[in-house]
Amino acid sequence: MNAVLQASFEAQQERTRLSWVLVALLAMTLPHALHLAPWIVLAAAVIALWRLAAAYQDWPLFNRYARIGFGLLAFIGVFATYHTLNGPEAGTALLILLAALKLMEAKGLRDYFLVLAITLFIGIANFLYDQSIPLAIYMIPAVWLAITALLNVAHPDVNRTAITSIKIAARMLLLTLPIALVLFLLFPRIPGPLWGLALPQHPAVTGLSTTMSPGSLSSLAQSDAIAFQVKFTGAAPPRSQLYWRALVLHDYDGETWTLGKPLWNNNGTLSTQGVPVRYRMTLEPNDLNVLYALDLPVLVPDKVQLTSDYELSTQHAVTERKLYTVTSYTEYSYGAKTPAWILRRDLRLPRAIDPRARQLAQQWESAANSPQQVVQDALDMFHNQPFRYTLQPGILTGPDSIDEFLFDTRRGFCEHYASAFVFLMRAAGIPAHIVIGYQGGLQNPVDGYYVVRQEDAHAWAEVWLAGRGWVRVDPTAAVDPARVDQGLTAALPGSEVPGYFFDIHPWLGNLRNTWDAVNNGWNQWILAYGPELQQRLFEHVGLDYGNWLQLALVMLVLIGGILALVWLLLWWRDRAPPPSTVVRDYRRFCHKLAMVGLARRPNEGPLNYAKRIKRKRPDLAERVNTITALYINLRYAETGSAQEFKRLVQAFRPQHS
Repeated sequence: MNAVLQASFEAQQERTRLSWVLVALLAMTLPHALHLAPWIVLAAAVIALWRLAAAYQDWPLFNRYARIGFGLLAFIGVFATYHTLNGPEAGTALLILLAALKLMEAKGLRDYFLVLAITLFIGIANFLYDQSIPLAIYMIPAVWLAITALLNVAHPDVNRTAITSIKIAARMLLLTLPIALVLFLLFPRIPGPLWGLALPQHPAVTGLSTTMSPGSLSSLAQSDAIAFQVKFTGAAPPRSQLYWRALVLHDYDGETWTLGKPLWNNNGTLSTQGVPVRYRMTLEPNDLNVLYALDLPVLVPDKVQLTSDYELSTQHAVTERKLYTVTSYTEYSYGAKTPAWILRRDLRLPRAIDPRARQLAQQWESAANSPQQVVQDALDMFHNQPFRYTLQPGILTGPDSIDEFLFDTRRGFCEHYASAFVFLMRAAGIPAHIVIGYQGGLQNPVDGYYVVRQEDAHAWAEVWLAGRGWVRVDPTAAVDPARVDQGLTAALPGSEVPGYFFDIHPWLGNLRNTWDAVNNGWNQWILAYGPELQQRLFEHVGLDYGNWLQLALVMLVLIGGILALVWLLLWWRDRAPPPSTVVRDYRRFCHKLAMVGLARRPNEGPLNYAKRIKRKRPDLAERVNTITALYINLRYAETGSAQEFKRLVQAFRPQHS
């Protein structure tokens, strides 16, 4: 019978361990279902359910050969899906499948600990794809469940309730938080993506590209996703000066504008006016080798090249959130001494296209007394004639798309006006090119950051004027000045603006502002806490950032101090309760007897002690019996008078015999 009971008890322990491990594995795996191939999570779920049925319904487990076969199929399936066994996606998929297969042979403490270790790695892998606040919030209870599973694997107790286990795990986690905070703040930060991995990008991310054709920016402007956020050191420039420079497009094939090959690395003469503007950018991943900056940047971050077109070129594509500081001037001209052979590049046009636009430009050139007059003639045409600014310009189907736009449809977004304007300038003999980026931005009243969204994507032009160099000209501002002065909402009908819903429901707009501020704070102080911020923290508290021995000593002292405080807390919580007044008075009574050579032995109870006293000192028997009897009633029966007991002890003064 004892053997049967022992076997039943061990089976219950195994079920307890298995159940908690499955709960932890499920919690850590669920977020991966959003980005892994569906068959991977489904296969792992089927194996886990089979293992659960084997424990509770006596289904057969996979034998050794079946496990080997399924393991090989897992490797083949992952390789067929991702064409590699390396990298975050393939590696995570293999971990999930192998963890499920390991359950088929798991038995006892060692096996379940191994599965939980794999489970924790699966949980960490979630942050390779997403470091957002929702995932961080989700991972708190997930880690909590994993620690609870560790507790129940190490110390399975069929009589302990799940709530009790969860409470114990919560106390364990809370005690580790101070050490985690010290390690987060002081452990040396590594620049770049975690472990140098090239992490996959979310397929729904939108942004600028290195080309521009009719419809490219108007399509982008239908997204209200955040492109970047800006914090100005001083006063922000007016909205009409918030041109955020990204790329300069030189080459045109009749439909698409492209970067072309750089011909010159010299910025030439820069002329600025007004005061410099210093600001801090938080750029979302754009998958481009370029950072954005307020037009025109002059002081740029380290390891960033300022090109001859004043682009901020990076060595690697921006595939993770980037924080950097820039100084710009909003009033400028540059390149006054650009050589003529360089300027010829920005005069080239495809032959035999758009004859009416060419003829119009040549008429302006013949009638004008300066290039500035030609520029003004083009702006006057856009302003005075019935051109319309819209996100739904229609499709330009003919080979002469500039002519079709200027003389027929006259409906377009910023890329249509910038493209047509630059075409007209080049046809009139004035060097010109297109700049793409963003224009505008709204200040979030919650945290003071300016938020620039994809809907603020914009294209404008730069023309080269003798004696001045490259000068910004925005033909969209001539068509609809409200676009530049007040933003997209003021320039277009509400139905065409992606964020209009938040404008007509202010309370939703306030919620979005609050969420954006919280998200920005998370980005600034948690995700962006890298070498730069860590160095600033070290300098603030008087530490030498490059002195790793000093850092190690500080970390040891802090962690040692935290562990000491935890020990004191546990000692204080588990210390023996202070003795009651009755116990203290009885100890005083025993002390008086010890002073006359009648000390109480460690294993001696009150009654046995009293009997020994009576044998050795009959003269004390009556008083000792009275005090002992009253003490026993007060201590164990909770009857009698504590005051009377105290009075008798105080009056008891034995003498040496």
